[in-house]
Amino acid sequence: MKNFKTAAALLLALVMILGLGACGKAKEDGPILIGCLGPLTGENAFYGTLLKDSVTVMADECNKNGGILGRQVQVNYYDDRSDPIEATNAARKAIQQDKVCCIIGTESSTTTLALAEVCEENKVPFVATQASNIKITQNDDGTLRPQSFRSCLTDPQFGAIMGQYGYKELGYEKVAIIYNLGSDYSVGVKNAFTSAFEAAGGTIVATEAFNDGDVDFRAILTKIKDAGDFDAFYIAVGYYQQAGLIMKQARELGMEQLVMGTDAMMVGNMFEIVGDGMEGTCFPANFDVSNDEVLDFLQKFIDAQGYDPFKDAAGDLVVAHDAWLMVEKAINTAGNTDPTAIRDALEKTGTIDILGGTLTIVPETHQVLRACPIYVIQNQEFVKLTEFKPEASN
Repeated sequence: MKNFKTAAALLLALVMILGLGACGKAKEDGPILIGCLGPLTGENAFYGTLLKDSVTVMADECNKNGGILGRQVQVNYYDDRSDPIEATNAARKAIQQDKVCCIIGTESSTTTLALAEVCEENKVPFVATQASNIKITQNDDGTLRPQSFRSCLTDPQFGAIMGQYGYKELGYEKVAIIYNLGSDYSVGVKNAFTSAFEAAGGTIVATEAFNDGDVDFRAILTKIKDAGDFDAFYIAVGYYQQAGLIMKQARELGMEQLVMGTDAMMVGNMFEIVGDGMEGTCFPANFDVSNDEVLDFLQKFIDAQGYDPFKDAAGDLVVAHDAWLMVEKAINTAGNTDPTAIRDALEKTGTIDILGGTLTIVPETHQVLRACPIYVIQNQEFVKLTEFKPEASN
């Protein structure tokens, strides 16, 4: 009887092993699971929806062309509501329950920092799209976050470019700054601009902060107005709605100084808020809005999704496209869907062709090197002034 029980136990164990092996093989032969995280509801839902729709266009095209490694791709979408706690919970579900092999997103630095913590804990890589805070890929002590990648430039890159350009090329010697205290992006780009502008020889005459949710900026704008003479003010915010309201109220207060801003300003709907008050505004971007490849993908997006994202958030479309290319190339290079292999392949991306140019990943820092055009607004149109390509830094 004892021998029978032993034999039965061994048989049961063998069946379970074979069953698990069959399940693993079925999963390997099934679709490749990729997660996409962004705000699909709430105040910033447009940006998350644009990310989702951009990735959908790329995934559909990929599947029509045979998928990746001969397998179809399934993208699971998760709503972070622009909240770091929601981002943490969504990332854990994507990784621990749904078993995605990598994640694309999210669109803000604050939520992406939360995503980064989960990905580091679970050793699953992600590629951020619009999250430009340097801490996305590097810890406070400068060490690398191994699982963290991005397709956009960083706050130090954007801020340094505009700080230097404002002083050396635009001739601004004195600048006032307004920023969002509750945004990691806003704080980061403000700090980078300040350092670069002062290092070039400029003076910051005033720096004023507001909080998330504020819509009346007249009090802090009045402080800036009373701070003394200055040549321009730098609006260090990540959303065009905030930038538009700030500029509108500044003009209503009689502030005629020219404005420097962030890539959030490349949005057609800004003109509906500010009108001609944006004339002369300068800002950097992640891409060339007039490039034929960019315009071709824009038309493909409009045909598939039924709306023109350039009216609200042009840059999000392009960096989402480029993030997908990074992930697709990494999985092909890895030759499988093991997250560690994909992470290693992302780090060895090197230089790839993207919309309108190239993108380089610096392995030691996960920095992105891509062209950064500078635009000025003239007669409610975006006019390209020049183009920078940041160099790798420590």
